[in-house]
Amino acid sequence: MWKTIKYNLIILLVLLVLVEVILQFFPVPDPYENAKKNMFFPTVGNQYIESQFDQNLALQFATEDGLLGFDTYKETTNFTINNYGFRGDELIVPKPNNEYRIFAIGGSSTESLYIDDTDVWTHVLQENLNRENDSTIVKVYNAGKSGDNIQDHLAMLSHRIIHLQPDEVIVFCGINDVTRLMLDKNPLKFNVTKKEDAEVSFGNMLGVFMYEFQIPRRLYYAFKSKDEALETIEIQSNYRKKVTKTQARPVENQLPETDYGNYSNKLKSLIGICQANDIKLIFATQVVTWDTEEEALKNWHWMTSRGGIRYNAKKLQQKVDSINAITVNQGKQFNIRVFKTDSIIPKTSTYLYDDCHFNPEGSKKMGDELAKFIKDKNK
Repeated sequence: MWKTIKYNLIILLVLLVLVEVILQFFPVPDPYENAKKNMFFPTVGNQYIESQFDQNLALQFATEDGLLGFDTYKETTNFTINNYGFRGDELIVPKPNNEYRIFAIGGSSTESLYIDDTDVWTHVLQENLNRENDSTIVKVYNAGKSGDNIQDHLAMLSHRIIHLQPDEVIVFCGINDVTRLMLDKNPLKFNVTKKEDAEVSFGNMLGVFMYEFQIPRRLYYAFKSKDEALETIEIQSNYRKKVTKTQARPVENQLPETDYGNYSNKLKSLIGICQANDIKLIFATQVVTWDTEEEALKNWHWMTSRGGIRYNAKKLQQKVDSINAITVNQGKQFNIRVFKTDSIIPKTSTYLYDDCHFNPEGSKKMGDELAKFIKDKNK
């Protein structure tokens, strides 16, 4: 009997090794890669910016069938990051004398993950501004990052962009701030744990070891929680899964109270930094489809689910409207130009594919309309 068990265990071990070797040719990322980097030594290099892209990153993405506005779009799209960690052309330092440099800061609506490099609205804007412009070369760099909010935008501007000599900055924000203001209990980012006192447990060590292999990584992705699945960005879009998980939850009509003071103060900080450095600033309000009457768009809503709770879409829209109103009022008070995206881009599936993200036609319209806005204001 023991010989049989021993024999079976040996066969199982050999098969596992063989499968692991094969899977090494088709790797998936380590889900705890970032945690491992900081497990045994203090964080370095990224203490003030919560999210950023690696330099010279090149990825390809694809969208699932049925995603609104992508039916005739490219099968795969290119998403490349330049030498300074931004989406756009190579960035030259010091800035050439004939270059007019614009940075677009925002969340996923700016990042536009599933839109090709040549179609993303920041590139469309760049192409528009360079037409009939012989004396100056306009470069528009996309500093958008999924999930970023006003606090991240402020960090991005002050720590990553200001020294790169921008002439103009576009801040496109709103929807992520609604979530953070409702649910973030630590808006000032105090340290809640003392990392120097933390000990590395046996479980941590085991995780470091196990997730070096492809089989445990695949098991992690197969059995990760619903909330983790909602926040995951994948090479092949998985919005239908996110929608299904969201719609399975009951709707909560009572939303948490929201203090907009943090958002308002950080808008002022952005304004102050730009004015002190003679940088033109444009605020862009957020376009969100939570109050749409179009059933096709309602059927692709997934961002109403936050913190494990699905909130009433129209009540969430009211909070976005409040955020947009603050942005507009701050613009009036400090003489900052405001591009009213929420009224310029129609809330239809012609331009958006879910709660707030542009499809290819929407990305083009955003770039075209913003170019008109900038040209009209600069006359």
